[in-house]
Amino acid sequence: MLEEQKYYGFTNDEIFGSIMQNKRFCKAIIQAALPDVNVVSVESIDAQKELGTKSDKSSKSVRLDIAVKDQAGSFYDVEVQVNNNHDIGPRMRYYQSSMDRDTLDRGEPYTSLLRTYLIFLCAFDPFGRGKLRYSFHLYDDEDKDVKLENNAENIIINSKGSGSSDTDLLNLQKLMNDDKIEVTGVFKEIQTQIQEYNDDPKRRNLMRTAELRMKEETAVAEKRGIELGTKQEARRKDQNTVKAFVTFFKRTQPEISEAEVYSAIKDSVDSDFSLSDGEIRKIIHQNLK
Repeated sequence: MLEEQKYYGFTNDEIFGSIMQNKRFCKAIIQAALPDVNVVSVESIDAQKELGTKSDKSSKSVRLDIAVKDQAGSFYDVEVQVNNNHDIGPRMRYYQSSMDRDTLDRGEPYTSLLRTYLIFLCAFDPFGRGKLRYSFHLYDDEDKDVKLENNAENIIINSKGSGSSDTDLLNLQKLMNDDKIEVTGVFKEIQTQIQEYNDDPKRRNLMRTAELRMKEETAVAEKRGIELGTKQEARRKDQNTVKAFVTFFKRTQPEISEAEVYSAIKDSVDSDFSLSDGEIRKIIHQNLK
């Protein structure tokens, strides 16, 4: 009985996919994430669109949550990220490159690449800066007035952030957080539609399945995070061990060579020491000076 009362929100896979299939809803959500862009009428929407490389079938493919093209020819990918796997940069890079390869056929000039917008709707702040919206372009490191015009923009909406007065963006944030939207408009309509989905027994079964899948993915992500933390801690400990050896020999044997320190360390540590020979030599070289 309690399970039937559970509310499935916007970030549930089934809910998100269904809402984004509605062209008006889809356009409103994209426009909220891109307040400075004039998003024209949506022409096509593909849910769970799989992109692979056209030249190498063995390469890793990407399944886009929602792939959208508008009548101006722009290409949008909207992704929901519930779990923080600490890979947002590499993930966005790969998604972007897959979008580019999919829109350019062999022999076509690079100028034929579509203007692309990669939008990640995150239930976490990947940078810890507290911003609601992060926007990324390519600039010269020393002169931000020099922009590399590659017709690609990467956007992250952090549902836990703040600092915006844009009404539509704030409504998108409420939608992501399952907060009630009071003002009449398209976002309130979206929330009403989500409630109708929750009241439909058949849809609830699909949403429950999507939630179970997400929980499994969360468990895997947490396990990886724990394993990564354990490995990182082991590396820090072993780095400090090497530094301690170097400090000891600098104090007791000032004329000792790097090779002799290396041999002494290798004779003293166990086989499960987490640092490679090259890493050990590098620490010795940096600290024996």
